[in-house]
Amino acid sequence: MSRTLILLAFLVMSLVLPSCSRKADPIQIQQVQAGDYTVTLLSDTGSLKQHSNKLTLEVHNATSNEPANVGNVQIQSSMRMPGMGPMFGNLSSIRQLSPGTYEFDAEFSMSGQWSFLVTFDPNGRVQFNVNAQ
Repeated sequence: MSRTLILLAFLVMSLVLPSCSRKADPIQIQQVQAGDYTVTLLSDTGSLKQHSNKLTLEVHNATSNEPANVGNVQIQSSMRMPGMGPMFGNLSSIRQLSPGTYEFDAEFSMSGQWSFLVTFDPNGRVQFNVNAQ
């Protein structure tokens, strides 16, 4: 009987542990077309939140939907402040995970609408307007 319980416990653990360590696929926040490219902003939750965020940017060829290995990806974030200059979000350096997939961290001190300006070579430019909660 104890041998059966040990075998059953081992079987349960072998099924549960891999699902715990698997990272969930990011969820789309917003998608924008820029000329020949489709650019998608994603996060683990599908939303932007005040304070800390881990975000993913995917760039695909709009026609073939294949990942596009663009160069010199730059991202800026800002929030318009009535009667004042804009407030800027704190963004980390962009890390390329694979062709067309880039990851970065973003820190927002306030909730509200934030604009992301994404530029990349050759001549790509998109803007995302997203509410942080």
